[in-house]
Amino acid sequence: MPHPIRLGQRMEVFMEVALALEYEVLAKNLQIIHEKRTLGEFDFIIRSKDGGKPIHLEMVYKFYFLRPELGGNWIDQLQGPNGRDHLKLKLEKMQGHQFPLLHEPEAHPYLKELGLNPDELEQNLFFKAQIFVPVNYNDSLGHKPFTDAISGNYFSFQELDNLNRQEFCFYIPFKNDWVAQPESADMFEPFKTFYKKISATLNEQRSVLFWMYSAETQQFKRHFASWW
Repeated sequence: MPHPIRLGQRMEVFMEVALALEYEVLAKNLQIIHEKRTLGEFDFIIRSKDGGKPIHLEMVYKFYFLRPELGGNWIDQLQGPNGRDHLKLKLEKMQGHQFPLLHEPEAHPYLKELGLNPDELEQNLFFKAQIFVPVNYNDSLGHKPFTDAISGNYFSFQELDNLNRQEFCFYIPFKNDWVAQPESADMFEPFKTFYKKISATLNEQRSVLFWMYSAETQQFKRHFASWW
């Protein structure tokens, strides 16, 4: 894929490849435009190759920080790495706008071109997330609904000093490669070089995903550095 394609678009390409194994993709990224204004977009319209109802499928792939200090339940506490995205708001948008758009009159001509009746479509949401928790996070209340999605920790600028150990080396991937695990430790750098690079980005108030490799365990671990 061309490198400028952003991460969300890349995940949609991977999703389309996976869907093609069992489904016919009738439409992808179908924009609903009325009077030169884009009202919304349907990620996928699909139908099983074995027949059955067509499906309006929305896909979401997100990275979230668990921030217990925000209070409320676990949905209230999941926030994007730069503080602008919230799971609760995303779910409200899907429920209040994205799915109801299928039944708005402006969407009907687009569906008609596909030979579809909006009342015949099922609607589904495919939601994947990687969740990063505070360094000293302790799940004292037991297994939560998001536990299986925990991918690593997030570190404040000060907490990064705890990683300054000889057995650790680091790698900062491009955002488009956030979901890909490094193939080897050849591209990794010592803490001093890593710290200099990551400090510049954090000073721009942008959180950074990084990989850490332990020479002792020979394991790769994915974490975030938070600018706040």
